[in-house]
Amino acid sequence: MMQSIGKWALQILIVVVLAYCIIYFGVQSTRNLGQSMEPTLSNKDLILINKAAYITKEPKRFDVIVFQSAQNDQLPLNIKRIVALPGETVQIIDGELYINNKKIEHKVFSELITTAGVAKEPITLGEDEYFVMGDNCNNSEDSRFSNIGNVHESDIVGKAWIYIEKWNKFKKIR
Repeated sequence: MMQSIGKWALQILIVVVLAYCIIYFGVQSTRNLGQSMEPTLSNKDLILINKAAYITKEPKRFDVIVFQSAQNDQLPLNIKRIVALPGETVQIIDGELYINNKKIEHKVFSELITTAGVAKEPITLGEDEYFVMGDNCNNSEDSRFSNIGNVHESDIVGKAWIYIEKWNKFKKIR
């Protein structure tokens, strides 16, 4: 009898530890708020965050990330696309995105950017900073504005991984 109670207690402990690891290191959910990531994500889409994505590798250009506001950790999580990496210089010139003086061609940023914000002048990122923008760049608060600014690596929660529309449509975020 004691042996079966011990096995049972061990199994419960293993389940609790695994659940903690999955929640703390694995997957978290959030909702996309607003239109800043359209057409990739719509308002109120449920997003699953891969919190382990950047444990062994660095975020890459055009990854869609989820991050906490450095100015106010009480605000909802932000979801944006990385456009510039640590050490790079970013600037918006005549509505076009430039990284290290080279024009960036990407399907998401095919329309002219109407507001350069702080990126009107060259911005050189620190060794732990990322410059992010919403896919709907003309309707997005992102690194071009001081209330978001450059995203520090420590503020990144994880990679936006899967989104769920209307509970029956699961899609991987690209």
